[in-house]
Amino acid sequence: MGKLSTVTAAKKITRRNRIFTIGIIVSGLLSVVLGVVTFYGQQSGNFVMNVDYDAFNRGIVIADNRTMENAGPQLMAESVQDAKDITYRWLDISSAVETDGNFFDPDITYLSYTFYLQNIGSEVVDLTYSMRITDVYKDLDEAIRVILIDDGVQTIYQKQDEADEFGVLPTYPVSMPTSTVFIDEDTVFRKTLVGFAPNAIRKFTILIWLEGEDPDTTDDVLGGLIKFRMTFSIEEDVAV
Repeated sequence: MGKLSTVTAAKKITRRNRIFTIGIIVSGLLSVVLGVVTFYGQQSGNFVMNVDYDAFNRGIVIADNRTMENAGPQLMAESVQDAKDITYRWLDISSAVETDGNFFDPDITYLSYTFYLQNIGSEVVDLTYSMRITDVYKDLDEAIRVILIDDGVQTIYQKQDEADEFGVLPTYPVSMPTSTVFIDEDTVFRKTLVGFAPNAIRKFTILIWLEGEDPDTTDDVLGGLIKFRMTFSIEEDVAV
């Protein structure tokens, strides 16, 4: 019992002191950069979103508003700084979804961005979109959580948990929904949007944070860095 109390107290201390910066650079569609403030102390980057050349030429555009005002092939969001490790139940998901573009929580800091995809072309297309880790430092990917809200459907993603020396996997509070495991070491998710018709609009919200309940969220991740890229591309029929 004494050992458990000591570990719990220590975890609370590290969670108060663990600070990182979230910035986004999206090329293709989405990249995320997280670094520790004490290492970088400034913006790590912006959230830049690009529709690939072929998709844009065929009428796929993005915007940070439902009316698709100023829609085009690229968007840029502000960076998020001085974010501490938090936990799922602290997220204001409803406000994040209701806020186009960047959402800044007045109480805690995490990355949240809402954008829209539209087909202004003349053909029905199938779109494949995926998020991949393009760079990671200090194993920050082990404790990161990603929420994808695709047209109102929410999914949480995390890397596969490792069992401890006794073969026991970590447990999480009942308030935390079950996560979907990353597809592989580098791929968070891969999905297909089938039959994206002319004039159709699709809404996406991305939230990313360092989960304080994850046993991998320790002082070892201080100074960590991770980058993600989310890309949209048109699926083509392949002749056989």
